[in-house]
Amino acid sequence: MTAATEQDVEVNGASLHVRVEGTAGKPWIVLIHSLGTDHRLWDPQIAAFAPAYRILRYDMRGHGLSAATPGPYDIALLTDDLLALIAHFHIERAVVVGISLGALTALSVALRPAPAVAAIAVCDSRSDMSPENARAIDERNRLVRADGMQAVAGALTERWLTPATIRRRPDIADSVRATVLRTPVEGFVACAEAVKSAGLEARLGDIARPSLFVASDQDGGLPVEIMRGMQARVPGSRFAVVPAASHLSNLEQPEIFNAILLQFLHDVS
Repeated sequence: MTAATEQDVEVNGASLHVRVEGTAGKPWIVLIHSLGTDHRLWDPQIAAFAPAYRILRYDMRGHGLSAATPGPYDIALLTDDLLALIAHFHIERAVVVGISLGALTALSVALRPAPAVAAIAVCDSRSDMSPENARAIDERNRLVRADGMQAVAGALTERWLTPATIRRRPDIADSVRATVLRTPVEGFVACAEAVKSAGLEARLGDIARPSLFVASDQDGGLPVEIMRGMQARVPGSRFAVVPAASHLSNLEQPEIFNAILLQFLHDVS
């Protein structure tokens, strides 16, 4: 394996913080994190993936060490960021893996004429937006704008992790909470608006790339049936469920999550 490198890359009108690691000459995978986190969300995957893959992960616009450019954002903009990074690193073929907001970006790029994107994995996300979901995002954004990220950090941690993980692994809960608190208000709000306006549900049947959908069995805001319905609309796609996990299944059950992803990566690589 080669040494990991981190850098800030100017693409698509923003400075994006990028980490590249793994094994040179191996197939590329791109890991895209969720709303309110950063590229370190994927730390539990790196040791398992690095021997056989070259890994690109980055802080999405408005998150981590990337620029929080003024909103509004939409999924098209975030997808343009992804494609610009793929072009910057001269990646000819990659599997794109996303969780939550990152998964919406993966779905979006699969609908683009992007030859470098060979396959996608969609984890813990939904492509539809009910009026109830939209109102909840609007209310949370108002709260964040008024009182900052501290107004939602605790509630989001409790929503994204199971009570068992919070009780048994307080270090994971503390890390998630701290990452939410570090997220710029403008970036969080603008990316939440991108989630609300994604509008990808009607186009799922147009995805022609190999696709994997990964759900969690204890995600209260995203029942397994929602992701099963998404997967059923994508021709030839696969489906898997991570047990004893909520919205951040890769953190709570990394061994199970990694095994699911490694099998898919092996099959499509």
